[in-house]
Parts: sequence; structure tokens; C-alpha cells
Amino acid sequence: MKPEIHPTYYPESKVSCVCGKTWITGSTQPEIHTEICSNCHPFYTGDLQRLVDTEGQVDRFYKRLQARREYVDAKDAKEQALISPTRPIAELDLGKRGTDALLKAGITDVGEFMKKYNEGEKVVLAITGFGQKSLIDAKKALRAMGYDLSEVAEA
Repeated sequence: MKPEIHPTYYPESKVSCVCGKTWITGSTQPEIHTEICSNCHPFYTGDLQRLVDTEGQVDRFYKRLQARREYVDAKDAKEQALISPTRPIAELDLGKRGTDALLKAGITDVGEFMKKYNEGEKVVLAITGFGQKSLIDAKKALRAMGYDLSEVAEA
């Protein structure tokens, strides 16, 4: 047998119940606290009409259900924030020249860029300092983030 792999055994472990009954037994814990024992259990006392609430199972279920709802709501909010039109234009990582050109033109968020893009690619390319490469990078970044770019006519 391997030494020092077993827990410490307490031959005089004290067990106490909520009802007040205590007794001594052997255990790997020095003290044990229990909520129900043979002194107060309805099966042993004959009081079968009394319902034993096992740690509020219904309450725990509702807490888990509420936690799940909060998780799903937070996940949905996070997904919506990813495609928010108020997202700063700097998050597209267009490079310094492309981002500065858009900022000088007064386009500070994705929603404003999308409005300009929906007017046509030539309108976007007319922005001083914003070229074809910046447009391609912007379209790639927007699609990667989940934005829906409708194909615009080359008007």
C-alpha cells in the first residue's frame, strides 16, 4: 500500500443534525453537519404528510433557469453590438491613411460609412485619400464582422 495517499481518519467524528441530535462516528471529517437524520426524518417519525424540502430544488431550478436567460440575453446583446451601426470606424483596421480620410470626411462610425457605401462605390472613392485598396479592405472587414453588404451598382 502506498503511504500518505489516504485521508486522515477521525474515529471520534461528531455528527450534528439541525434538529439538535448529535452522535459520534468514524469519518474522514472531524465534524459533520446534516440537515436531516433518523430522529427527524418523516419516514422514521411517522409524519409522512410533512414534505421534506431537499435544499429547495425548485428554487435552484428557477435560479438556473434565470441564469440561462441572462446568459442568452447577454450573448444576443454581444452579437448585436458586433454589428452595431455605432461601432467606431477605427475598429475596421483600414490603416492610418484610410481611417484618417474617413474621419476627415466626417465619417466616424460604421453606420455612416454604410450609408455612404449604399450611395455607390464611386461616392466612397470620391473621398480624398480613400482609394480602391481601402475600399476593398473596408468591405472585407465589414463582411468578416457580420455586416451585410449589398452589392451596389457602379453608378
